[in-house]
Amino acid sequence: MFTSLPQTSEAFERLSWAEIEPWYRELLESPLASETLQPWMVQWSDLSALVNETMMRLDIACTTNTADEERPRRKQRFMEEVSTPQQALDQQIKERLLASRLEPEGFALPLRNLRAEAALYREENLPLLNEDKALDDEYYQIGGAQMITWDGEEIPKTTVENVLFHPDRTQRERAWRAIAEREAEDREKLDALWMKKIHLRQQIARNAGYENYRDYRWRQLLRFDYTPDDCKAFHRAVEQVIVPAASHLYEKRRKLLGVEKLRPWDMQVDPRAREAPRHISDVAGLLRQCIPVFQRIDPQLRSYFETMLQEQLFDLEERPNKADDGYNLPLEVRRRPFIFGHVNSITDVVPLIFHEMGHAFHVFETIPLPYIHQRKEEAIPLEFGEVASTSMEFIGAMHLHQAGLCTEQEAARLRIQHLENMLTSYLPIIVIGDAFQHWVYDHPKQGMDPEQCRQKWAELSQRYQPAIDWSGLERECGSRWQGVLHYYCLPFYFIEYAFAALGALQIWDNYLHDPQTAIRQYRFALSLGATRTVPELYEAAGASFAFDTGMLEYVVQLISRTVEELEAQV
Repeated sequence: MFTSLPQTSEAFERLSWAEIEPWYRELLESPLASETLQPWMVQWSDLSALVNETMMRLDIACTTNTADEERPRRKQRFMEEVSTPQQALDQQIKERLLASRLEPEGFALPLRNLRAEAALYREENLPLLNEDKALDDEYYQIGGAQMITWDGEEIPKTTVENVLFHPDRTQRERAWRAIAEREAEDREKLDALWMKKIHLRQQIARNAGYENYRDYRWRQLLRFDYTPDDCKAFHRAVEQVIVPAASHLYEKRRKLLGVEKLRPWDMQVDPRAREAPRHISDVAGLLRQCIPVFQRIDPQLRSYFETMLQEQLFDLEERPNKADDGYNLPLEVRRRPFIFGHVNSITDVVPLIFHEMGHAFHVFETIPLPYIHQRKEEAIPLEFGEVASTSMEFIGAMHLHQAGLCTEQEAARLRIQHLENMLTSYLPIIVIGDAFQHWVYDHPKQGMDPEQCRQKWAELSQRYQPAIDWSGLERECGSRWQGVLHYYCLPFYFIEYAFAALGALQIWDNYLHDPQTAIRQYRFALSLGATRTVPELYEAAGASFAFDTGMLEYVVQLISRTVEELEAQV
């Protein structure tokens, strides 16, 4: 019925738009009825997967080597010559399916998403959206080029950041100031990039009929289960419940460190450790050591992990000109995940390897879903996608010692740090970032002014992390938002981390009581992809989609109780 498609995205990328367009015309012109729906959907899905994976590979190429100027040019060519005309025809295909009133099996939620995407589409926005995405590469290039002279050697900023875990406070301060000084050199570049981004986004929103970009982005992110006002209510709940709990932990940290006041360079060090975290020089060896962790959790998860090792789907080594980022991206044609990041020490195992493997497990579990619209990254609710990853942090951390990755005491300290960080840094910083973005797009004129952004960030930092003393470092404090790629490259993709942490803590609590049932529910929920609402996905995983004061009090108690138990092992 349909002309054969290329088998790989590499082959697809070599084609011109003139060679690709006939496949889209074929979908627009072929009969679409109940008896032809399934092959029509398969063809559309497979064609979309080729476009999607090609874009993902180009994104990966730009982050793995930010110094290669040909890579962003190659990506830009694809966006301009293929992606832009492709999006115009894809819009017509969406409208054709929606007008047909046909519904493929398991497609109720994807159809809702397609309706939202079709309503948001404006042809005049295509070049603006491409420009916004192209500017992401400028952000990555700025970060990737940040080298620091340390002990006479030029090394990546991400390597120096590891010194912030050192027990010697003088070393930590020296590293922190070296990083801040290097970041300050790029402040004007990032200011200029920010102003371009905000201006572009406001124009995109106006073209689509929205008064502000926040409301446009809300629909683009397919957020149907909560509102901006719900987020603002959550900000208040965190201030009411988490900030006092964090202040108690900060005071304990201050006493353990034996300092008069907590300074910014006192935030990442383990106050119970006498030595710096163990450096990892053999990343491949570390990954092999993780196999027993996933075996203990679930043999099928171990099999997924081993597949990734065999197919070399990791890029975790430290090197110059590598984007300061960590991610999992799905390769839709290969039906495989790809993990990118920086592993420097044992402290990176839980928040990077285990976290991104949770995303990778999500990719593997959705492989049986027949259509890309049921499983693609943009369709799966981010609020649940981050549950997949964050749950694996809590569960995986329990098996560090038994799997031989570290000693019992080291494992206990890593878990204490991870759990306390949820209350002292993770949830407060996410709320700071979310509140900051709401302010930026509620007040775009002020939000386009980097100086006013610095003032707002400093104000929010004082509100949600009052225990940190920024005396004499006010400029550095106000500029911290520039180091968060989400605000530049993934606007409003941030609050999901907080909601997901609450869901993940519930799943982990289930795991503490009944590991097999908890993992069975976890994997089942992942396998649903984008075929259920956010509350339904949480329920399938054995959790509730709730983020009120009651839920926050529950997680404070769970974390506090577990930390107390772990402290007996240190």
